[in-house]
Amino acid sequence: MTKMNKIFSPDNSSAKTSLRNNILMSFFILLSLSGIMINILFQDILQKTLTNEGYPSSVIEHISRHFAIVGSGITITGIIVILCIAYFLSETITRPLKRLTNGMIELAKGKWETRISVNSHDEVSQLASGFNFMAEHIEGALKELRSAMEYTDNIVVSVPSILVVLSNRLNVLSFNRAFEKLQEQFPSFTIEQFIKPLHEELNKNLDNGETQKKEFSIQLEGSDITLIFSALISRIGEPKTEQDHEERASMLLTITDITERRKMKEMVLQSKQDWEDTFNAIPDMITIHDKDFNIIQANKAAHEMLNLPFLSPGRVNKCFRYYHGSESAPAGCPSCKCMVTAEPATFEVFEPYLKKYIEIRSIPRLNQNNEMIGLIHIVRDITQRMQIEDEHNQLLKVVTRAKIEWEVTFDTVNEFIILIDKEFNIKRCNRSFAEYTGLSAGILINKKCYDYFSPCDPSELQHCHELIRKEEEMDRMEVKTEDDHWFYVSQRPIRDKNGNYMHTVVIATDITDIKNTQQKLKQSEQDLRKQVKDLENFYEMAVGRELKMKELKKEIKKLNDELSLYKDHEPVKN
Repeated sequence: MTKMNKIFSPDNSSAKTSLRNNILMSFFILLSLSGIMINILFQDILQKTLTNEGYPSSVIEHISRHFAIVGSGITITGIIVILCIAYFLSETITRPLKRLTNGMIELAKGKWETRISVNSHDEVSQLASGFNFMAEHIEGALKELRSAMEYTDNIVVSVPSILVVLSNRLNVLSFNRAFEKLQEQFPSFTIEQFIKPLHEELNKNLDNGETQKKEFSIQLEGSDITLIFSALISRIGEPKTEQDHEERASMLLTITDITERRKMKEMVLQSKQDWEDTFNAIPDMITIHDKDFNIIQANKAAHEMLNLPFLSPGRVNKCFRYYHGSESAPAGCPSCKCMVTAEPATFEVFEPYLKKYIEIRSIPRLNQNNEMIGLIHIVRDITQRMQIEDEHNQLLKVVTRAKIEWEVTFDTVNEFIILIDKEFNIKRCNRSFAEYTGLSAGILINKKCYDYFSPCDPSELQHCHELIRKEEEMDRMEVKTEDDHWFYVSQRPIRDKNGNYMHTVVIATDITDIKNTQQKLKQSEQDLRKQVKDLENFYEMAVGRELKMKELKKEIKKLNDELSLYKDHEPVKN
């Protein structure tokens, strides 16, 4: 196409000598020579005629000169007119040819939809029609070829395998996009890494043309990644001959990355092993039965508990023989009903043969057509659970009785028992507190406790609120309420089994009578102390008087003694 563009290019020097230029140049030369020859010939004839007529030579020369000027002008004018006519005619002839040339140039550029329109009915028109017919057929053929190539390319591109075309000399001729994608993922990967491990198989295919298959692995340089491939070598050309010196396509190498497939296979095998290990590690018995009640597979727990023999295909191992110790299915067996209804069932029974309480879950096995093909038994030993449930039931009875007794005690005690939250909302109260407030226990629920039971001293209420907020206990404290009642009040936080706060229980004992008695005793004590004090004062006064009298008597006696002494020492008068 490039060569054709050079040939039909307007800038080519050969385009200067076009058909129109040749026609114009031919007309110009022909007319010029014809005009010159006619003027010379006519002038010669005119001179001879005038000479024969006897005109003087000066007149003949003047007429000849004048005729030469006029003749030259007429000749030039004629040449110009004829050249214009020739130009018009040449333009009419060359215009269709120019269109044809331009069309060929456009066609050479790949514009296959180019068509030439010529209105004449001559040979040029036939040439243009032939050109259009040729262009139309070329365009159609190219479209079909392009569609076929796109179809083939789409197939090749969509193939996930790597396709490599090799020559009879084991040289790579081409490969598809799959290898480029692999190389984008692993830039250090080269096509030679495929050829080297397949060298022997490639030579065998060249020699006998038989398809070769091989799996191989490639360790990527600078990485711990190993890729696993499956190679298929097939013949695409003629067999190799001894005179085959020309390199040509001979083999198609199809390489499929089976790394993930191999990993999946290994994972499936590992999953199968894991499933078998898990199947045998389950402590519950699991037995798989066919529709004839034969055990076809069982886990380790079932083998040990049922004392099963080795299970092999086609062997008769009736389930009722190992579960019930009988030669036939027991009457009313739920598993037999499950075989009929194709619905799962769960039931608990005491099996005398096994001497155990067991829970059996019978699950139907269905094929792809939803047809019953057997059962799966999942059996759990619930003997210990049944014993625990019996103990639990006994304990529940004891707890229930204790709860009833506690409820009776809760409502019959004289003390106030109130359950409140941190906001002093009443959650429950006993009958004594309800009678104290004059309302029923149900109405008091979610009411504020301090609206019915509040200390006279606000600081005591604030202290109680602070202790409840901190979830702390409060030992017995004497509290006087606003209605002049006295109580011993204590409170304890109640927590659940996880240690989370639930409520606070407030217990209040009415000690109003005790406090009144204490007040009376205190008053009596004060009166008694006053009387005792008065008696002590009187006693002190009486004792003091007695002491003073004793001292006075002593003084009197002392005075009497002194007086007696004085009388004894007084001189006798004559």
